[in-house]
Amino acid sequence: MPFKSKQGKLFGNRPSKSELDTRSDINSTDGTYNVKCFGAKGDGTSDDWEALQEAVDVIYRQPGGGALFFPPGLYRISRPLEVPDTDNAVSWIGHSSKSTVIAPSEPMDYLVRMRGEGGKVEGIKFRGTDPLNGYAQNAKVCMLATNIRDKAFSNAAFVWGAVHGLQITGEGNNNLCVFDRLCVFSQNGTVAKGTDGSGSADTVQFRDFNPVRNDVHVGAYLKIGSGEGSVYHIDAVTSDRITISPDLKEPLDEGSEYAIHIGCGLQTDRGSDNNVYGIYDCHFVGNAGAGLMVRGLYGHHIQGGNFDSNGITGIHIGSGMINTTPAYSNTINHSYFEANGYANVILDYPSGLTVLDPLLAEPVDGTAGDVASITSLRGYYFDFDSTSISYNGRQYGYVAETDCSSSSYQMEGTSQLAIDRPAGARSPAVIQLPPVPPHQFGEKLEIFVEDSGGQPVHLVCEHAGVNKLPGERGIVVPGGIGFVITVFYSPRNSSWMVSHTLPVQL
Repeated sequence: MPFKSKQGKLFGNRPSKSELDTRSDINSTDGTYNVKCFGAKGDGTSDDWEALQEAVDVIYRQPGGGALFFPPGLYRISRPLEVPDTDNAVSWIGHSSKSTVIAPSEPMDYLVRMRGEGGKVEGIKFRGTDPLNGYAQNAKVCMLATNIRDKAFSNAAFVWGAVHGLQITGEGNNNLCVFDRLCVFSQNGTVAKGTDGSGSADTVQFRDFNPVRNDVHVGAYLKIGSGEGSVYHIDAVTSDRITISPDLKEPLDEGSEYAIHIGCGLQTDRGSDNNVYGIYDCHFVGNAGAGLMVRGLYGHHIQGGNFDSNGITGIHIGSGMINTTPAYSNTINHSYFEANGYANVILDYPSGLTVLDPLLAEPVDGTAGDVASITSLRGYYFDFDSTSISYNGRQYGYVAETDCSSSSYQMEGTSQLAIDRPAGARSPAVIQLPPVPPHQFGEKLEIFVEDSGGQPVHLVCEHAGVNKLPGERGIVVPGGIGFVITVFYSPRNSSWMVSHTLPVQL
């Protein structure tokens, strides 16, 4: 006979959601504090800042931490809520992200400054607009998080911030954070348009528009014109100009329209230690810039979720010209992209990115669809050289290119190479194969010969044999066009083994 508790609940008699709706007497004996016990009204008209800040101050002073419970209601605050930096784990628990809302009644830089270790944020909507004042975007950022560790966000919403929904700063150690169960990052940021800009190369100046006053920041986007190549990173900001990358394709004259896309749904700033975030089944919809901006050092894993109708891109990994330290070991797994403005994923110096079976609809005004919508604004080879994509049953990876104009090409660190030489080349294309692999896994190299320039391809190796011959001697593959050289390492023979398809002779 299956076990059944007397109350019909397993392992304890926790109050139901309906019970929590009406309780106002929760005290500290169980570590849970009802914010209404501190005088918060949640009636949509009262200023609840003082009561909520008192509740925050009290619970974060408790040695064992605890939980703040927000019954259903609209909690309007006139000042930001400040969380102290502590190791006491405190959770913020609402009824649901639809029924428990915190919103600003006055302009402020952020609604909540979150700090500290442990705890979770669940069932609360942090809204940047004031429903009682024409939905004015009073809060620039819905939540600003600093030095947070081991924190979980579940079924929470960050919406209508004038700049960002949730911004995790580069201050302190921000590690091991999880976002799951349909967290929502929606309608954050603004788009500033004008015709008073002019410039060339990497600088655009403005006659009337003040970038600083309008919250333009490093990491925002400039869009001029339409189609591929119409979007630029903003790398520096002053009161009358911005510095961008890459350089403008052509000079910008006053009278031509520009658009500056300011803000993201979730932005993780690069810091000394912003690592290991899990983002599972979350929604990034309608944000002005990127749905998700990842600048942490390593270990960001994105699984499922949808990235829909974001102004520039669904996901941006890396930091462009802002910082040339790569973002290591990230994954995007079975995520859905649709109706994003310019691209689905923008890469800037990722290292070890794996993209598994996404759904990639064509962006509105930028790149083509499918794999072409995973792109870089700069087009540098290292934006792609360690990116692996599995899409619609096919594998995509970076292919290095050479015309073998130097004495030889070193293949160390490269698994795929394309050779395209001008007609009338005077010497063979010499390819130096890598050293002996330091592992027991099979290793395969591919060389795609588009045109050998009428000369053969000579494969050599300083550290191993080639087809059982001395590596310095190597082997020579006949020249031609349109053929593939396949190379794999044989530990038994201490040799690279080479085969090739038949070249087409012209």
